[in-house]
Amino acid sequence: MSALVLCLVCVPACSKEKLKELAETVQQEGESLVKESKKMTDALVEPAEEPLPETGKLLIKMDEPLEIDHAVVKMHVVGDGRKNSLQITSYPPGVEHTPAPAVFLHATTEVETVALLAGKSLPCNLFVEPRAGAPIARSEIGHPVSVTFGSMNMQEKTITATIDTCTLIDSNDQPLALAGGEILAVVEGF
Repeated sequence: MSALVLCLVCVPACSKEKLKELAETVQQEGESLVKESKKMTDALVEPAEEPLPETGKLLIKMDEPLEIDHAVVKMHVVGDGRKNSLQITSYPPGVEHTPAPAVFLHATTEVETVALLAGKSLPCNLFVEPRAGAPIARSEIGHPVSVTFGSMNMQEKTITATIDTCTLIDSNDQPLALAGGEILAVVEGF
């Protein structure tokens, strides 16, 4: 009987200690959860700085090199057995007024995606407006400019290309000699 009384007296004492330990554990876990929650909230409110996406660039090598900090490439898939249309522009597609200097490059091809152009050369029509109000120079009809495509960076969604040496004719029938060009174009509709 005395053993039973001793057990009954000890049971409440044990459960108080256990409850106290449990309360301390819950408090520590709660504080840890609050700290983690604050870190996550701060991360959402103050996002980590990410590098800006690539906008592309164009370099046309001529007497006064033409450097433009924008280049976009788009493949227009025509279908019905017709060739597709490749366009590279130094301005965002769909703008009403193209800012000068401006470059427009166009080719037709059997290739259906920009990524599949890597390592290929295409004959292209090239149009260059070196400055506002200047005559627009273009590749002569029947004499396209050769453009060789490099590798595509899938992460940046860009492709490189090289324009061969060529001579363009402006709207005043004056020749414009180009020592080639370099392109880093952002792929639209990737």
